[in-house]
Amino acid sequence: MSRTNIESQLSDFATALVENSGGLIDWHADGSQAIVMVPNDLAKSLGQRHDTFLVKTQPSDEGLSLSLGGEFLDLAGRTLRQFVPSIGIFAMEDISVKKTEFSAIVDASFEWQNARCKVLQRNPMILPYHTWWFHASLQSEENWETIIPVTINARSGVCLPITELMNLDGLKPAKKSLAEVSETLEPVLRFAEAETLRMAAPFIQRIDARRERDRKRLQDYYRALLQESFMPNKRTKMMPTGEEIDSRNKAVKLELHRKLSEMDERYSCNAVLRPIAMAEVQMPSIAIDVEIQRKVQKRIFRIFWNALTRQLEPMLCTRCQGSFRSFWFTNEIVEPVCSSCHNKGQNC
Repeated sequence: MSRTNIESQLSDFATALVENSGGLIDWHADGSQAIVMVPNDLAKSLGQRHDTFLVKTQPSDEGLSLSLGGEFLDLAGRTLRQFVPSIGIFAMEDISVKKTEFSAIVDASFEWQNARCKVLQRNPMILPYHTWWFHASLQSEENWETIIPVTINARSGVCLPITELMNLDGLKPAKKSLAEVSETLEPVLRFAEAETLRMAAPFIQRIDARRERDRKRLQDYYRALLQESFMPNKRTKMMPTGEEIDSRNKAVKLELHRKLSEMDERYSCNAVLRPIAMAEVQMPSIAIDVEIQRKVQKRIFRIFWNALTRQLEPMLCTRCQGSFRSFWFTNEIVEPVCSSCHNKGQNC
């Protein structure tokens, strides 16, 4: 029996939750249920009376059911807060970094549209990367929610499509953080907001389509009532007077407005994006200083070689704060501007 994507995610989450909280979990071959052994205080936090119990992917009166509609998320949230730290610091020591010349690689990785680039020097260093996990939820007539991980280079502010840092072999606890948590929350929050809208687009479209369908039904119904205002009274067979027609039309329109307002309120969407955990991973890397010359003005920028992806990371546009590899530069202070911002009429 194949599991749905949600069931698979919940099973993986439950496994990580139990194992990282000091327990053991053994899944059956078909993945439908598992036997769990945990300390008594952990069992109590998960709503269980005994230190050995079942975990099931389907609703059940026995053991712990992994369901979005049940108590599991509330129990898991309480357990996470009590047993699993929300912030961790780790170091990746055994990872090789590139030692060759970078001039050709910089030229191949970036496009400098109106400036010249000169590679100055390379500096091996340890870079802090912050991976944030956000709980994103949209509540409307129905609910949508997911977990969104975002990884950012804490030095450059560039968000990267890397989510597996915590799964790297050789990852070890580190004693000291290399970057302030508060410095990376704001940029990753912007990225997570955009990612939430992208991932929730089918849900939002479905809600909008349902609202438009119900709106049309209401308008058609009350339009028919308006037409009846001009018809003879079925009991007396008499035509309504102009004053009666106006009165009926006003009452129908007011009622339609009230119904549409109630419907809009019912379909309104409340969005919540909440950070739930952050891990700093310190990785060996290479910082490369490049000199950008725009007319007579020069400015030095620092770009980074990512030892995990084996390529140079992009840079930030100073206007929209997006990550890009193609830039225009302003005349006076040599600011990097992406093509979209440049085409909006910026002074480059």
